[in-house]
Amino acid sequence: MQQASRCQNCGSQIGAGQRFCGACGAVQSAGCAYCGSPIDPGSRFCPNCGAPAAGNQPQQQQWGQQPQQQQPGWGQQSPQQQQWGQQPPQQQPGWGQQSPQQQQWGPQQQQPGWGQPARPGRQSSSTGLLVLLLVILLVGLGGFALWQFGPSMGINIGKIFSGTSSSSSSSVAKPVITSGSIKSTVDHKSAQIVWTTDQPSSSQVEYGTTTSYGSVAPAAPSTDPTGGQSLGVVTHQVDLTGLNASTTYHYKVKSKNKAGEVVSSDQQFTTNATPVVE
Repeated sequence: MQQASRCQNCGSQIGAGQRFCGACGAVQSAGCAYCGSPIDPGSRFCPNCGAPAAGNQPQQQQWGQQPQQQQPGWGQQSPQQQQWGQQPPQQQPGWGQQSPQQQQWGPQQQQPGWGQPARPGRQSSSTGLLVLLLVILLVGLGGFALWQFGPSMGINIGKIFSGTSSSSSSSVAKPVITSGSIKSTVDHKSAQIVWTTDQPSSSQVEYGTTTSYGSVAPAAPSTDPTGGQSLGVVTHQVDLTGLNASTTYHYKVKSKNKAGEVVSSDQQFTTNATPVVE
């Protein structure tokens, strides 16, 4: 049971726990809460009864309350304040997690869901990869075929192409001159020879004053299909110039294509006389 004490100044009785005298108002030193004996400010126990001093009992923390943190003094920084230039501590990643420093090469793209089209960038990269794989596959097959068959493969391929060429040329028929189509138009210095064939072919005329002929026009027909520069014609026309007046000429027409050449029988024409100028 707590006992009352007396004022150290006037001797009046003071209740337990009072810090001021009710009679004179003097400040009282801390007293023991059990026996009332005065206790020095630095003492933790009563020197009379040994009870703990009331002011030195640790305050018990109630359930649910957060412990108070000590406020930093002047010039000190709290734990939450970081100094300039210091890096904040980073949390270590757990098992199977990646740290912020671990970055995969290139930006990560979200995978499209079921039924959603892929992004154009992923599609173009996939197409390029497929083309590259196809090229590598073709090169590998070509090298294997060359190693397996050797030079004979090139010879066989040449035979195939040559056979195709010969078959295509054999499908072209040799030209035939249409009967009665050879005609000539003459004057005193020139003549024009025309004829027709059933197949596209070249146009050329041999002529002269005898059946030995001796002249040809044109020397290199521009309509010759055998040279690959022309497909040939079926209506032919050749002009003969530089002829003598009142002279009989022999001539024969010639036409050819890839299948062969046709030559007409000997033909004749006579140039006109030189006109008289009055």
